[in-house]
Amino acid sequence: MPRRNPLLLGVFFVTFSVLVFQTVQTRILSVIAWYYLAFFAISVAMLGMTAGAVWVYFNRARLTSGRLATALSDSALFAAIAMPLSVMVQFSLITALTPTVTSLFAGGLLMAAMTAPYVFAGITVSIALTRTPFPISQIYAVDLLGAALGCAAVVGLLDIVDGPSAILIAGTLSALAAYAFARSATGAESQSLLQRRRWRRPLVVTMVLAALVPVNLMIPVGFKPVMVKDQLEDRWLTRTERWNSYSRIVAYRPITSAPFLWGPSPLATPTTPVPQGWLNIDGAAGTPMPHYDGTDRSIDYLRYDLVNLAYYLPGITKSAVIGVGGGRDLMSAHLFGVQDITGVELNPIFIDLLTRNGFYASLSNLNDIPHLRLHVDDARSWFAAAHETFDLIQMSMIDTWAATGAGAFSLSENGLYTLEGWRAFLNRLSEDGVFTVSRWYNRGDVDESGRMIALAIGTMIDRGAADPRQHIFVARTDNIATLVLSKAPLSAARLALLKSVTTRLGFKVLVTPDAEPETDTLRRMVVAKDMTSLNRVAQTTFLDLRVPTDQRPFFFNQLRFTDIPRATVKLVHGELAGGVLRGNLLASITLTIILVIALIAVVFTIVLPLRGVARTGARQLIVAGTIYFSLIGMGFMFAEISLLQYFGIFLGHPIYALGVCLFSLILSSGLGSLASGRFGLETGHRVVVWGVVLAGYLLVAQGELTRLFAAASSQGLSTRILLSLAVIMPAGFLMGFGFPTGMTLIQRIDNEPAPWFWGINGATGVLASVVAVMVSMALGINVTMSIAGLCYLAVIPAARLLMATPAVRPVVAVSEDLHFRK
Repeated sequence: MPRRNPLLLGVFFVTFSVLVFQTVQTRILSVIAWYYLAFFAISVAMLGMTAGAVWVYFNRARLTSGRLATALSDSALFAAIAMPLSVMVQFSLITALTPTVTSLFAGGLLMAAMTAPYVFAGITVSIALTRTPFPISQIYAVDLLGAALGCAAVVGLLDIVDGPSAILIAGTLSALAAYAFARSATGAESQSLLQRRRWRRPLVVTMVLAALVPVNLMIPVGFKPVMVKDQLEDRWLTRTERWNSYSRIVAYRPITSAPFLWGPSPLATPTTPVPQGWLNIDGAAGTPMPHYDGTDRSIDYLRYDLVNLAYYLPGITKSAVIGVGGGRDLMSAHLFGVQDITGVELNPIFIDLLTRNGFYASLSNLNDIPHLRLHVDDARSWFAAAHETFDLIQMSMIDTWAATGAGAFSLSENGLYTLEGWRAFLNRLSEDGVFTVSRWYNRGDVDESGRMIALAIGTMIDRGAADPRQHIFVARTDNIATLVLSKAPLSAARLALLKSVTTRLGFKVLVTPDAEPETDTLRRMVVAKDMTSLNRVAQTTFLDLRVPTDQRPFFFNQLRFTDIPRATVKLVHGELAGGVLRGNLLASITLTIILVIALIAVVFTIVLPLRGVARTGARQLIVAGTIYFSLIGMGFMFAEISLLQYFGIFLGHPIYALGVCLFSLILSSGLGSLASGRFGLETGHRVVVWGVVLAGYLLVAQGELTRLFAAASSQGLSTRILLSLAVIMPAGFLMGFGFPTGMTLIQRIDNEPAPWFWGINGATGVLASVVAVMVSMALGINVTMSIAGLCYLAVIPAARLLMATPAVRPVVAVSEDLHFRK
């Protein structure tokens, strides 16, 4: 019999390390691939843990009491080694997926590499929970504590070390768990480990991995990404690399070259070389850092950039910039004579480089700009809480985070480009203030800019404007469109000035209050007087131009899933040379390939190995049980994904949502699972009450969360996190009753086919994590959460059918052979 305390310590370290690994892996995927692949990490974690439990089931005869410590130590040690090796393989793979057999194979390799550590961790946790003689409640409590704290630790960890080094730390913790398991051995097993010195192996691995962390941090060519966003990364051009929970920032060595402008004037663009740096965010989004030497002459070329068009308006003495980046928009405000400048930046790395890093601070010289204030905060929250107003608020080529920075691969939600977000910004404008936004423009499809225009019109309709068109002016170059959205109707003088500057600099007018736009779609859009008619126009186009809201915050995704076949034909015929649609199509195809890979994986690792187990049960039991466990698997995952997306908007960044949601769901669902042993749902009445209460909570939440967010958006991050926990934990607690209740019902009837049911539960969860993302994009996050609620309603008749199934081989007590967190 193993010693309890070392074994519990091992369980704590292994579950802590797994959640650190999973959360950091989502950040790494956002760097080397694209943000929407971060959800893939949730799928593979569930797949691996379930596959590990399947292995334990089929090898349970070998896991005798005399070798449990050895088995636990070995599996935890394999997990420790697999963690850095898994990420090393991921760094080496090309993650661009196209609809080919080769891409399917590459995606399979990616899934296999990602899944391996979770398989070994799943084996470890399953052995500890099902084969050791200690009460499940003790082990489960330590399991939950380690997993929950692992989620919470990542945010602080990535502020200290980079992503790959955090993976090494996760491996170190798992190796430490292996050492604790080895020290838990007693009797003959302990003597065997001592004689063969096997207890030293995890200690050696622990020390090696721990020693590699500072080494990797110090050398520029260590454990680092090779392929970043499908491009081979040249690390010799890098001067500084910084990671945090938001992003990976690479600062390149400054060069002297022609001035960089987002939307250069074709008539008056300066070409005299200037010193400038470049900051790269997650391998795709870039922001320039111009050199400002304290004189206007050094940055005078910024006058000829379309993104600064609104600064030509008179009376702008106080401005704010959303997304400081490399500081160019702050310099533009100073160049145009703004006397009071505020910058709001989500990522503290930028502020540190611009103001505290000796080299880059001297390059930008922002510290020399008078009356400049910088704030590290989510822009929506900061403006919602602000008590001051501005003459101009600028948001040029800014995304909530960098995963969408390449423009097209943009299935991620974005809280800066929703009706609720723009409402917060316009509330902070003075009476004649303007909000200016610049985005990519596609010459091949003018209507692609229609979503920005629709959002502007929708915002003014939301504010009760009699004629929204009178508030909007849009100019363009060949690749950039800049919106000037005025809180008050544009006066004749202001409109004439905007048109004059646009003409003088060689730009083109796209939308103006006194002229017809060049396409029929835009013409019908600008005359809309209510949201219904505006969205009706937006729905008639090939692109999805409907006004994005916090319920459907996918501003950059303009391709409907139903239009994928048509878009594919256009791609094959060479009609999608550029623009957001091409990227949307490739990203949607990638998501579809991921679903296919996940389906193949669950069939071969879960369904087929367990199919023989299913044949041991009566037909009614198998049918009812399969429905029940499929529904709770789908319901849990649809709820989890929708909560991640909702709270990604509310908290300002997906890593916060991931940490908060996983922490609260793991903890609360585990508590619910434990509570189910005392407050069982074995009667029909209790199941009905539970299902109705849980479904009602989720269905009410999908309608009320955005209202709650609007009321609380001005609160600080800590308050918003506490509110998030208060919302998520009741749902998690109730969902935690589902799995143990189902297992109790199964065991009262026939315990033999039980592994089939927890395998089906895991398989359904793996697939549902991908499908839920698709549903949110196509129909809205609220629909995803509503489906979760309906799944739990449908569980009620499935549970009652199980209750009505006659017993065949019941067991007296709840078996400790099976466990699954849901």
